[in-house]
Amino acid sequence: MFGRLYWSIVVVVAGACVGSFLNVLIYRLPRGLAVHRPGRSFCPECGHPISWYDNIPVISYLLLGGRCRHCRSAISLQYPLVELCTALVFLMLFDGFFVAQLREGVGGLSADWPLLIAHLVLMGGLIALAVMDLEAYMVDVRITWLIGAVGILGHALWTPASSFKVELVRLGGAVLPGFGGWLRPGPTGAVVACAGVAGLAIGGLLFLRRREEMPSEEPVPPPPGEMPVPAQSIEEPPAAGMRPRRVGGWYRPAIVLLVGLVVAYVWQVARDGQPVPLSGLETPSSAVADAGPGDGGLWTHPAVVRLACGLVLCFAGLALVASCPQPQADSEILEAIDAEAVDSRRNALWELKLLAPAILLVVGAGAVLAWAGPSGWRYVEAWLHWSPTGSWRPMWGLATGLSGWILGGAVGWLARIVFTLAFGKEALGMGDVHILAAAGAVAGWPVALAGFFLAAPLALLGLVVIALRRQSRALPYGPWLALGFVVVCLFQDVLLGYLRVRWILE
Repeated sequence: MFGRLYWSIVVVVAGACVGSFLNVLIYRLPRGLAVHRPGRSFCPECGHPISWYDNIPVISYLLLGGRCRHCRSAISLQYPLVELCTALVFLMLFDGFFVAQLREGVGGLSADWPLLIAHLVLMGGLIALAVMDLEAYMVDVRITWLIGAVGILGHALWTPASSFKVELVRLGGAVLPGFGGWLRPGPTGAVVACAGVAGLAIGGLLFLRRREEMPSEEPVPPPPGEMPVPAQSIEEPPAAGMRPRRVGGWYRPAIVLLVGLVVAYVWQVARDGQPVPLSGLETPSSAVADAGPGDGGLWTHPAVVRLACGLVLCFAGLALVASCPQPQADSEILEAIDAEAVDSRRNALWELKLLAPAILLVVGAGAVLAWAGPSGWRYVEAWLHWSPTGSWRPMWGLATGLSGWILGGAVGWLARIVFTLAFGKEALGMGDVHILAAAGAVAGWPVALAGFFLAAPLALLGLVVIALRRQSRALPYGPWLALGFVVVCLFQDVLLGYLRVRWILE
């Protein structure tokens, strides 16, 4: 219990500190300010540097009464909310992976720390991207590229034996491949991932530079995913229209309530050391009656209940923030979408041209592997499972990260092209495609795929909340993608196991 309590407190404190840094990114990147200069945070109203004792996450906000020490202007509640949200999501991830053990093949910090760090970077980046998308309808691709790089590197370092073991589960008369490890690519998946990366690099070299150098009387639009931002001096206080959005005063008591909920969550994690039983599905009748394995039913397990409560809290916060009207930003983004609709099909065809080398290389690599037969498979298998020491298989880990990055991005990019050509309007922002690729690189392509489809019903539920509050605004898709990824990161094995059991029994 004391070990779980210690690590839970460490994760919460680290999450709050990371959330404080995310506030810097959220404020500075959309405004064209350097992240590292000035080195200290400053008040958006008076521009005065903030002392370290006034910059302690959440605590300083409460001690200052929500006002700047120097000019006494109100501090946006966005700052403590982002810090608390980051702390809560980090704690849920630690709980799901290492206490509840919802992801098979993950269970010990000593062996699985690279995977934990990669997922924490993913979660922090998703929170920053979600808030920026809500405020400025902007997805900064530098964050997504950083997440993807960390994910690929983390997988290259993380290949413990427990992550690729295979277990068999017996259900009645059927024997089912178990939940025993992380989903990793075989020879075909590894070859396809490498061919896709090479094809994207070739397409970028052939077409991106040519598009930038294309002479035209009209300004050439920036590459997909990038958004021009106004230059602004770091010495001058920001204009009123670029200050952090303020929310109603009735939000203020929510800070104390959220702090209490996080403390209660930490205590529950420390008390409950029973992992969720994902294997051992022996009796089909109990599996059907309980909708999952385990005594008392999977969905009534304390860990699943507290994680579900945390997700509901995240949804409620996101829906409330998304319902805050921003007439100026909404009108600007809607005007931009209408203006770009004229060239949307032409841009989609250009993006398809950019993807052509990757598609050709993927098809060609698959054909070569099929032609090579068993000998080619054995060669790729030997390359994948090369181990310099112990169970470390860096090539297999690298292929895992690359396959997630390629397949996650491909899902979003192809959906964007197909639906844009079909409807004549941009169907999915290029920034969302970058988010899908980054999530796939860290959490795997199943998380990217399931999160992509889960985001739509979550966004519809968010629209219901907005309608109930009688607010009106454009609804960016990125924040709901982020929430969908959090859900699937935690419950992927639960959902797959439940669907697998149902399919066999029926």
